[in-house]
Amino acid sequence: MSKQDTKTPPVDAKIAKRLFEMRTVLVHGEVTSQMARDVTGQLLALSGESDDDITIYIHSEGGHVEAGDSIHDMISFVKPRIKMVGTGWVASAGVHIYLAAPKQDRYCLPNTRFLIHQPMGGAGGPATDIQIEAEEILKARDRLNQLIADR
Repeated sequence: MSKQDTKTPPVDAKIAKRLFEMRTVLVHGEVTSQMARDVTGQLLALSGESDDDITIYIHSEGGHVEAGDSIHDMISFVKPRIKMVGTGWVASAGVHIYLAAPKQDRYCLPNTRFLIHQPMGGAGGPATDIQIEAEEILKARDRLNQLIADR
């Protein structure tokens, strides 16, 4: 490692530091448990810093419903006002996250596209397991449809 490498943080670290200072969170890519951990951690850290507004930019093809639930709930839980900005593709669990902000605080850039589809699962195994998975998917669908209708 050169002398310069030890003094200059990596570009990603510089960007992360700057985004934190700007009170901005990026939700980009597939919604996973890891993403939920990262985003909820950022929201809690920013909330601990001050009550100033936080802006979230979301571009996500969706993913794991329960990970989306975690992010959605944290957006509603923290004290600072959350401004949500859709950009690019906002689909599935991404829509669920997008709708966590109050209507007056939701924005989207001109080329933002939204997609809402049926929850999917990877059911397999004995018929009873498939039946349970199907029932859970239907419950998730009904819950998400109600949330979308309410928002």
